[in-house]
Amino acid sequence: MLLRSLFLTAVAAHSVLLPGFAAPTASAEPDQELPPELVALLAAQPTWSTSAAMQVGAGYKDNLLLSAAGAEGSEFLRYAMELFLWRLPRGRTDFSAFLNAEQTRYLSARTIDDEAQAFAQLEWRYRAGKTVKIAIGAQGYYLDQVFDVSDTEIRRIVAELKVRGATFGPKVRWSFRPNWWLEAQAIAKREKYEDGENDSRLGQGALRLGWTGRRVEISAGGEQNRRRFDRRVQYSFGGRPIDDTLLIVRERSGDVRFSVTWDTAGNWSTATRLSTLDYDDNGPGEFGDEGPGFFNYRERKAVQEVKWSAGPWIVAVEGLAKRIDFRVQTVGFGISPPARIKDEYGAKLRVERKLSDRWLAYFEYGWERSRSNDPLASYRVNEGLLGARWSWEK
Repeated sequence: MLLRSLFLTAVAAHSVLLPGFAAPTASAEPDQELPPELVALLAAQPTWSTSAAMQVGAGYKDNLLLSAAGAEGSEFLRYAMELFLWRLPRGRTDFSAFLNAEQTRYLSARTIDDEAQAFAQLEWRYRAGKTVKIAIGAQGYYLDQVFDVSDTEIRRIVAELKVRGATFGPKVRWSFRPNWWLEAQAIAKREKYEDGENDSRLGQGALRLGWTGRRVEISAGGEQNRRRFDRRVQYSFGGRPIDDTLLIVRERSGDVRFSVTWDTAGNWSTATRLSTLDYDDNGPGEFGDEGPGFFNYRERKAVQEVKWSAGPWIVAVEGLAKRIDFRVQTVGFGISPPARIKDEYGAKLRVERKLSDRWLAYFEYGWERSRSNDPLASYRVNEGLLGARWSWEK
C-alpha cells in the first residue's frame, strides 16, 4: 500500500464523466510537492506500480425506473472491478492508466434485468520547469441503464439508455505564486447512443483559479460546452419538432469549491461545492423569432461532503440539493400555465471497516427525492447495499 499512499499524496481531485466513477490523476510535479525523503523513496522503487480491486455486494432498491407512480423494487447483486497502472515519475514525465467497471443484476424485477457502466482513462503528464504542469488525457466510457419516460400514468413507457463516449484533450496548470494556481482545460467529446437519436459531438473549455494551503483548498471556475447533435431536431417555442433542423446546445456553468481538513491528524474533512448552470438550445422562439429554446433551463446546486476516519473505520456522508427552473416549458393547461420547476435532493452514506491488508467490509445507503409541479417528474428512491472489497498492490 506504500506506493498507492504516495500516489494519493500527490493527487489532485479530478471529476470524471459519469457519476460514481472517480479516476485518480497524479500530479505532474511530484518532486515539488512531496517531502524530500518521499522523493528519495520513490526513486528507489520499481518503474511501474500496479493495483487491482474487486468488490461484491447485495442490496435492495425500491424504485428501479425512477417512476412517479407504480414504483418497482428488487433485490440486487452488484459487482465491480478496478485496475490501476502508474509509471512512477522519472525526470519530467509520468503516465497512468485506470479502468473501472460495474454491473448490477436485479433478481426480482419485471422490466429490467441489469445495469452496467464502465470507465477508462489514460493520462500522460509533463513538468515544464517548476511552475507549469501539462497533462494530456483520453477517456472512454459506457453506460447501460433503464428509465421510466412515461408521459401519462395510464400508458407506461420504459426506455433503455445505452451510450458509449470518448473524450480527449490537454490540461495546463500554472502555479504563478506560492499557494496560487491557474488551470485551463480543453476537451473534445464524442457520444454514440444505441438508437442513434442523441448522437452528438461536444467541445468544452474550462478555467479554474485556486489557492491551496496546509489544510485548506479554495477554487472557483467556469466552463462552457457546445454540443451539436447528429440527428436530433430543434423544437419550436410551443414544443413542436421542426423538420430539417439540427439541435445545438450550449451549457455555461460556474462553481466554487471549498475543502478543509479540520484536525492535524486528518481524521475530519469536509468538501463544499456551490454551482450554477445555464442550458440553452438554438431553437427558434415564438412565431419563428429568435428567442429562448424549448429546452432552456437554469440549474443551481449545492453539495456537501463530510468524511471521518480513525483506525480501521471510514465514514463518509454526502448531501445534495438542486433546483431547476425551466424558461419555456410549462405545466398544465389554460391561458397562463405555470413554468415547469424541479427540485432534487439526495443523501449518501458509506461506512467502511478494514478487516485486513487486503479485505474490507462496507455498507452504503442512498436516498433521492425529486419534486416538481409536473407530477410525472416526481419520484423517490431508496437503496441499501452491504458488501466486501478485496484489493492488491505491487
